[in-house]
Amino acid sequence: MEINIIFVSLLVLALMAGINSISAQDVNANINDTEAYYSFTMAVPYNAGTGYHWEISPESHGVEVISINFVEDYPGTLGSSGTGYFNFHVIDNDDYYVKLVLISPNGGIVSETDSNS
Repeated sequence: MEINIIFVSLLVLALMAGINSISAQDVNANINDTEAYYSFTMAVPYNAGTGYHWEISPESHGVEVISINFVEDYPGTLGSSGTGYFNFHVIDNDDYYVKLVLISPNGGIVSETDSNS
C-alpha cells in the first residue's frame, strides 16, 4: 500500500513539473496567392497512464484541427510519458484563439494553456 502511495505521489509530482514547461510553438505562414494561411502546433506534456488528458476548450475559435499526435519519451514502455502535439490550421487570420485544458481523472480542469502563450 505504501509503495502505491509513493508511486502515485511521484506521478503527480512529475505531471506538475511537466505543466511548467507548457508552450505554444511559433506560427508558421504559408503564402498562397493573395492570402496568408497559417498553421501552428501547440505542444504539451502528456502521460495518458495517469488518467489526465488534454482537450481543446469550447472557447477556441477560428481554427481547424489538422491532427493530434502523441510522442512517447520511452517508446514501447507501458504508461510512458511524452508530448502531445495539437496541430491547427487558422481559418480566420484576424480572429483565432485556441485554449487547451488539462482534465483530471475526476473531470476537473487542472491547468490550461492558450495560443497567446
